[in-house]
Amino acid sequence: LDVEQLPEFWGKLIQEEWQGAKVLQFGILTATRSSEMRGALWSEIDFNDKVWRIPASRMKGENPKDHNIPLSSAAIELLKSLPQENDLVFPSAKGSSLTDATVSKVPKRIGYDVTAHGFRSTFRDWIAEQTHYPARVAETALAHQIKDKAEASYQRGDLIKKRFEMMEAWASYCDSHKAKVVRLPA
Repeated sequence: LDVEQLPEFWGKLIQEEWQGAKVLQFGILTATRSSEMRGALWSEIDFNDKVWRIPASRMKGENPKDHNIPLSSAAIELLKSLPQENDLVFPSAKGSSLTDATVSKVPKRIGYDVTAHGFRSTFRDWIAEQTHYPARVAETALAHQIKDKAEASYQRGDLIKKRFEMMEAWASYCDSHKAKVVRLPA
């Protein structure tokens, strides 16, 4: 989805109450892959530190590492609105993990021919085109591994403090459809 269209899309998405829409909201707010968002467990969510801690076993890549995701106020609000009756944050009606097809149907259902995974690209475009956050912070947020072995050996931190600010700004951008309404005095 073009980054300029995201606030409009978000405005429509948050009107949807079904589980597929909720998981996509969470995935957009956290810039995560479908398998990560669909498999989110309550035990991975740290409400005190406002961090989602995904273990390496659920991450993609040759040498996956634990991935800590700072949760924006909007992500925390979404999580707190959900029932905690299952180990999964977003269980299907049968109590198992939602399918990728369920999440993929969400944009089409509200009139957009885009993929759920594409929102990671939208997030990256937003950073590059509309912010001054460094590329390394963006790539860390996306859990992309550093290809250069020398650089990777020196860049071992997860830049979590910088990412908190970035994820809060991203959540504000997503919800900026509200800002387009101008109220005139009577």
